[in-house]
Amino acid sequence: MCLVFLSGCSDRKDLSFEAAYTIDGDLYPEGRIMNYVEKAVITNTGTDSTKELYFHIYANMYKHLYKVEDGDIAVTSVCDGSGNMLDFKRMQEGVLYRVKLAKPLEPREATEITFLCEVLIPDLERKYGISPDGDIQLPSFAAQLAVYDENGWDTEPLPEEGDGRYATVADYDLTIRVPEDYTLACNGTELSCETGDDVKTYRYYAEKRRDLVVAACKDYVCLERTVGNTTILGYFNETVNCVTPDNMERVMDYAAFALDYFNSIFPEYPYDTLVVTNAALGSNVAVNMEYSGMITVYFDTLGASTGSRMGTYHEIAHQWFYSLIGNDENNEPWLDEGFATFATGLCMEAEGTGNVDETYWDIYAITDTTMQGDKVNVGADEAEVYDFVIYNRGCMFLKHLMDTLGPDKFLPILAEYCKNNMYGIATTDSFLNTIYAGTDVDISSIVDEYIGKN
Repeated sequence: MCLVFLSGCSDRKDLSFEAAYTIDGDLYPEGRIMNYVEKAVITNTGTDSTKELYFHIYANMYKHLYKVEDGDIAVTSVCDGSGNMLDFKRMQEGVLYRVKLAKPLEPREATEITFLCEVLIPDLERKYGISPDGDIQLPSFAAQLAVYDENGWDTEPLPEEGDGRYATVADYDLTIRVPEDYTLACNGTELSCETGDDVKTYRYYAEKRRDLVVAACKDYVCLERTVGNTTILGYFNETVNCVTPDNMERVMDYAAFALDYFNSIFPEYPYDTLVVTNAALGSNVAVNMEYSGMITVYFDTLGASTGSRMGTYHEIAHQWFYSLIGNDENNEPWLDEGFATFATGLCMEAEGTGNVDETYWDIYAITDTTMQGDKVNVGADEAEVYDFVIYNRGCMFLKHLMDTLGPDKFLPILAEYCKNNMYGIATTDSFLNTIYAGTDVDISSIVDEYIGKN
């Protein structure tokens, strides 16, 4: 589903789209191979026609960013619903593909495009690949229609900093086969799991998601929690450092607490499942990460206490900020990282155990002062120090607004911002407009400090 944008310049068309994807694949962990067929149904909901479409395969950015020698998702052929082979061009090292249609896609019409893809899974680097412990993590491996916004198609090269994603929500129907001794985790709802001929066949449906991710392992320990209408599903590999039974339970408790708390201040989490899995360890690096309906959490040497607690809260907050309330992570990354960092502080305060919550804001205030004068609404590669500007100052901008307006006034305004942009793409302007509509208090000096003259 895409927002409809009005044409702002003469060479820009009025294009918007809805997308749905059906993927059928086979995962061969021993051979480090996955092959899949993806059918994308793209509906033109705009008023102009187009004869070309652009797609991102964001998983290919890891090969580029982390200098992985092996490992790639290769599109070997593209055809339309009539079986016509389509001309396509691989761009930006496979992160972007341009597909030329056999005939223009007219307003209110749909086209079906089939991608035949081959995946060579590399050694794990941070978020993507297979680890020495046998964890397989495959985020954003499917082709996704690129965003068409007020600037036209989003074909910008990915920045060196940040997550680099920019996607509208879509529906994903995934069928995938794995060896029967593997357990699969996915950010969609599991519809079935059938075993036969030494193979497990999983089927998942992920509705209104900004990405698709799967993880696989032989040694998963599975846990559950229920929060409201959502079942939290935990998948943990005990062979990874610090992933002990006690620490698994703690992280599940952290996830349940955060989900319940954020449900109380933001629009209720709409998905029936939320997957939590340990971040796989590769090259002595493991990272927390969020996807639509799934998070990975690093189990640190503190025994899943302070670090994993904050990391879990942060990634659960991302279920709202980017997953539900989208943004352009290339050009306005503060809208997800700053908001998630701020929401983590709120969650720490709400839990109120130990002294971590008492010092949380002070820690961020120190780095905020260090970068005083730097604006938060900048592109990922424009920030002087990415973490300090995007995470820390983004967080403190929101904290100063809350301190000025008061939590009783600010948090409902923040909830209204979430409601207004649910499943859409937010901007700095849409956030500020919600603030201005919700209060008569003069916040111009705060906005000038963090955003600039508005």
